[in-house]
Amino acid sequence: RLDHPEGNYPAVLVGGTNGKGTVVAALDSVLRSAGLKVGRYTSPHILNFGERIHVSGTPISDEEVFAFLAEHWDFIREHHCTFFEVSTAMALDAFRRGEVDIAVVEVGLGGTYDATGVVDSILSIITPIDYDHTDRLGSTLQQIAADKAGIFRSGRKALICDQQPEAANVLINRAEVFGATLYRTSDFVEFSPMSVTPRGITGIARISSEAGDVSLSELKFPLTGFFQVENLKTALGASCLLADEFPGIDGEAIQHGIEHVSWPGRLQEIEKKPTLIVDVGHNPGAVREVLLDVRRIWKPSKVTVIFSALRDKNVIGMMEILKGEADRGFIVPLPPPRGLDVEEIETIANLVGWVTESCSSAGEAINRALTMAGEGDLILVIGSHLLVEEVLKSKKYS
Repeated sequence: RLDHPEGNYPAVLVGGTNGKGTVVAALDSVLRSAGLKVGRYTSPHILNFGERIHVSGTPISDEEVFAFLAEHWDFIREHHCTFFEVSTAMALDAFRRGEVDIAVVEVGLGGTYDATGVVDSILSIITPIDYDHTDRLGSTLQQIAADKAGIFRSGRKALICDQQPEAANVLINRAEVFGATLYRTSDFVEFSPMSVTPRGITGIARISSEAGDVSLSELKFPLTGFFQVENLKTALGASCLLADEFPGIDGEAIQHGIEHVSWPGRLQEIEKKPTLIVDVGHNPGAVREVLLDVRRIWKPSKVTVIFSALRDKNVIGMMEILKGEADRGFIVPLPPPRGLDVEEIETIANLVGWVTESCSSAGEAINRALTMAGEGDLILVIGSHLLVEEVLKSKKYS
């Protein structure tokens, strides 16, 4: 019906479990710094649907969204298209209409059967793989990796970051089967952090690629977290792999792009004294890394966690980690049908032995946590994009 808009521009696919959005945001920023007109597609959004679809750094307008839906509504209803299928088609069509030079597309779920699979990418990237969506992708890292490797393309480049061995072995094998040329960030990207603070990461980067070597003596990445180092290295590696086809991607463009990345909701500090942080982490691996970095970077006296989750997530796994790492916990509901109510979360908390207090909203939980916080304490909101949305949309933090 749309006459394959994705065939009008080259594209990069970014799959994986954690860090996909960060890599997309960083690569988008680098490519625009190189003078390219870039389409960017990510999911889910936090505050507004337009966050998902950007052309040259500008989100799609509500008018454009409504116009697309009005034009294709009968087809959407007749074919029972899903929300993600519609938003993906909308993005690919917006990129054609915007005459982009290149698109950077985040895979939704898995890779083999995802709607973004219509894209014949010139570069496919896989970020760290962990356990998520196990009901659909499989219960082992090998099964999950095999599904995500479905974005590899014959005769095209593929880039993977450092992975757990079980996942790495599968990705290497699948790249060979698909006939993709595989690159590993550890083989040609070096990054030595000099400092990791609440304001971001500073370090020395060296990238060796076919397009030439790049050295950046004091690279500043405005997102923080030791776990973000791997995402940064992946974005740096991808930038250099694309330099063959886009010569404007040089050291200056890479430095400027990386230093101007904006990606809210990732270890985002929104208040001080006491420190209040929001993070969209929604699987055990992400929760573990965030809590570890909160301790290492902010060095709080105590950590209070405000938590909620969607029912299709590994809530037990996340709570098992929170039970051991949080000094105090509050649980709040999320909207149905996907969101869990307080009673459901209380049941799971009791099951894992995590002692928590229940609140009717994130705002109530924050107010209670603030009144109980002592000097040097930190409050962390984590578990779902919807939970972070509720906090950021509240009057106090908008």
